[in-house]
Amino acid sequence: MEKKEFEYGINDKLYIQRPLVLGQISQISKLVRDIEIPENISSHDFINLLGDRLPDALAIALSPVGVRIKDKNLDELAEEFREHMDIETAVEVVDGFFSLNPIVSAVEKLAGMMTTVKKAMTGSRGSLSSSPGETSQSETGSSGRTLQKSASPTSRKGHAGGSSAKG
Repeated sequence: MEKKEFEYGINDKLYIQRPLVLGQISQISKLVRDIEIPENISSHDFINLLGDRLPDALAIALSPVGVRIKDKNLDELAEEFREHMDIETAVEVVDGFFSLNPIVSAVEKLAGMMTTVKKAMTGSRGSLSSSPGETSQSETGSSGRTLQKSASPTSRKGHAGGSSAKG
């Protein structure tokens, strides 16, 4: 049975990562709305695509232990991660993200949500500019395992490195 959550120690604070809930999917959708995400993307490539948005994405994906998702201050968390998260921990969090949220499924959900939002905003039916590969029927059978095989060689045992808590 695969893990359903990961913990990370960053700047003497403990953060938890679980599968995305609807509110987080909406937040991630807004963050990546203008980024074309390839089907078989590695964690490193995803980090490169996000660029300076990476801390914002990490703030969406991680929650301080004991804090409800709706109560998070995303700007404050992103700033905390900009200042204190090392790249190794960032890669582990992105690996965890893809492990908990299979990429094809997540991309399809994001693309579907964005299509719905665009239709609602424009009132149009066929003038959307999403690429055909994002939501093709041939992708729906994938479980996202391709990404797991290309994931970073870092080990995960429920707790990641980074600037971890006092020990």
